[in-house]
Amino acid sequence: MNPIKNPICATGRVNVFRFLTALACIALIFVGLSIYDTTNVPSFVRTTKANGTYHSLSSGNLNFNITALTANQISTNDNWSGVSGVEGYFGQNLTATHGIDPQTVLGTEFAGDTLPTTPTQINANKSNPSAYNAGGLAEFDSGTYLAIGFQGNVQANPYLVFYLNTMGRSSVTINYDVTDIDSGNNNAVSPVALQYRVGSSGLFTNLPDGYIADATDGPNIGGRVTTKSVVLPSNASNQPQVQVRILTTNAANSSGSSTPDEWVGVNNVVVSSLGPTVADISITGRVFGTYGRPESQATVTLTDMKGGIRYTRTNTFGYYRFVGVQAGDGCVLSVHSRRFQYEPVFITLLDDMSAVNFVPIVPKLERRSLRF
Repeated sequence: MNPIKNPICATGRVNVFRFLTALACIALIFVGLSIYDTTNVPSFVRTTKANGTYHSLSSGNLNFNITALTANQISTNDNWSGVSGVEGYFGQNLTATHGIDPQTVLGTEFAGDTLPTTPTQINANKSNPSAYNAGGLAEFDSGTYLAIGFQGNVQANPYLVFYLNTMGRSSVTINYDVTDIDSGNNNAVSPVALQYRVGSSGLFTNLPDGYIADATDGPNIGGRVTTKSVVLPSNASNQPQVQVRILTTNAANSSGSSTPDEWVGVNNVVVSSLGPTVADISITGRVFGTYGRPESQATVTLTDMKGGIRYTRTNTFGYYRFVGVQAGDGCVLSVHSRRFQYEPVFITLLDDMSAVNFVPIVPKLERRSLRF
């Protein structure tokens, strides 16, 4: 006897199967979305790449030149990755109006006055400044003038930054050419400032020796070259991070004028320095015994970072002196006496050192007796 089939149960099984199938399809859609590589999605946003590596001057000069041979070092808009130690920025709204002296503009457009690796800015592979008015920075690597071009406008106050590691170096000097590369109808007073800072945040310091009140002629005149050579202040020496920037601002006559700012070109940048020298740096001090009495005939030893050792003895009044010690290095001073023990000290030699004094390590029993 055949069992009677229940049509309602059969229909229920079909509906359950359809529901499970739909649920599986939905799950596959979500999985597919989760593994889809969005990095390949086309974007209209301009990508930026930078290379804010600090160039070590101990390895040689920093040289930055736009020539026919280096035309491919910047090949893509806003991409500085092929240029070590150099970056450019747009200077978005750094000034509230036109005609601001760039010497007074000491911050950046970023939080904390930092310089992030994005967004940097450069318009690559341009040839004729007289026929190009985008504002900001542009690389002119063909045509009459080869340079990094600066053009201010109502938003742009462009600047170029050089990242330097000056450890072990002194007399850091930046040399560069500023050229009027715009021989078209553009005509503006085009000031250029030079600034620096130690570290990667905070305000820049203006360097008056690098200032150019007007780097351009015009209209329809180009080619004037102004050469600058500026020694950075001494606090920029022997530092792991120093930033130097060349800056221009939106020109005075750009508001209400039918012509944009003129293009100013910067090229042939060389940052050089001097190595440490054996200067007439001296170290002096006194060695004491207990009760502040001078300790005579104690041996003072100077050990430098290369393992070199020098000796001297204290005189009747406990004084000692080392002369002709190499600047920019460090050393350890230690004292040997027949009657007392002394803790050695480490000092960094940036200038003459005086009053490097020593007092003995007093044993506990002697310290206790000194209270009476």
